[in-house]
Formats: sequence, C-alpha cells, structure tokens
Amino acid sequence: MKFVELVRTTVEGPVTVVELARPETGNALAAAVVEELTRALAQVRVSSRRAVILTGAGKHFCTGADLTELGALAEAPAAERVADASQLGALYASVLRLPQLTIAAVRGAAYGGGAGLAGACDVVIAAPGASFQFSELRLGFVPALISVFLTRRLPASTLFQLFTDPRPVSAADARPLGLVDEVAEDPLARGHEYAAAVASKTSPAALAATKELLLGLTFPHLDQQFAHAAQVNAAQRVHPECRSGVDHFLANRRFRDWLENG
Repeated sequence: MKFVELVRTTVEGPVTVVELARPETGNALAAAVVEELTRALAQVRVSSRRAVILTGAGKHFCTGADLTELGALAEAPAAERVADASQLGALYASVLRLPQLTIAAVRGAAYGGGAGLAGACDVVIAAPGASFQFSELRLGFVPALISVFLTRRLPASTLFQLFTDPRPVSAADARPLGLVDEVAEDPLARGHEYAAAVASKTSPAALAATKELLLGLTFPHLDQQFAHAAQVNAAQRVHPECRSGVDHFLANRRFRDWLENG
C-alpha cells in the first residue's frame, strides 16, 4: 500500500492532524499502519506545529490489532514475534514522548490497542457515540503493551476490571473512569479549539519540558517496561488458548465461550 492509503497528515494552522486511513478495516493496527504512523509522528516531532490531533477515517477511531496478522504471526519465529510487538510498543512510546500537545479525537470504536492509542495522548475527546473496550482476554490474548502506560489514566484495579469484564464502555461512562477527558459532538473541531487555547497560553518549550518531566517521573523505566511487555505479548501469541480464541473469532466473527470445550 502507498503511504497516503494508510495515514493521512494535514496541517491546519498550529495543528497537525494525523488520520488513520484504513476505514475498511476499522483502522486496525496492521504492521504497515504502525510503521507509517510511527514515521508520520517522527516528522511531526521535528516540525514547528504546536499540537497533534490523532483521529481515524470512517466510522471508527481504531478497532485494535489486525487479528488476521496476529493469527498468522503465531507461526513466526520468536524473534519475529518480539520484533512485531516491539514495533507497536515503539509507536506508543513515540506518542507519549511527542513534545507537542497530543489530542485523540475519537469517533466510533476505540478497542484494545486502539483504546491504548487514544490513552497515550495527553487529551482524549470523544463523540457521544464513541465506545471503548478491551477484548484481549476474550481472545486468549494479553493487553501487555497498553498496560505499560494506561495506569497514568486509570488505577490498576480499574484496568483489571475493564480487562476481565470486557464490555463496550460509552464515552459518557469512560469519562469518570479517566479514559475520556471531554465528550463533544464534533471531537475533531473541539480538538482544534482545545489545541488553539493551549497554544495561546503556553510556551512550546515549557510545554515540552513539562511533558518530559511528568513522563519521566511517572514511568522512569518506560523502555524496559515496553521491552518486557513485548516479550509477554510475543509469548502469548503462541499459547494454544490464544490461537484457539483468535481462530474462533476469525471464523465466526464472535468471541468463543471459554466454558465450552474446543
């Protein structure tokens, strides 16, 4: 695929809008999408723009992992699985470490790794119809990479409840939990307003330094944590229960019942 088919980047005043552009897959995090999004953010990092709005084309923000790829990589050597997981971890790290203000403008689904992508941003603005869900355990998988940093938004006990009782959480319900900061009819337009307000009030250098300081205080061992999480992610992919759960979902378009055999 060409770059423009995966991620679209537009500049509007002080803001760069970075849009996942695979609506036919729910903007799922295929390896090529992860690579192009990481590259786009690296270009934004060295730009003079004051804020980044991350959004998704079509109905959904991001539906999480590309399960077809996930299933196929279960046959890959361990080093390849770790490398694939590490690439996604590097994407999350790049969002967390951007010196600019980062805003997620969420419509539709933000599931699994997609909810993590939103949660890696400084501000999450969601449409009333947006929905957040962590379905990894239903697949026999582990939310390893997003667990590294989502505790900056939610206490670990709340994350555990969301992981072990996977269900769609509305934008209104996600706000008191900490997954969402604002609910707005047009999250992209509101993101522009929010970015302009912050840009007018704050020095870009001071904002960047503050973000770096807070991230370092919160996650002083971020790279080591992502490295460990990538190992956990890669190992779980070959577990028989994960392979069964993913295969069942791909074949039936629904999650398996783990009380049933097979």
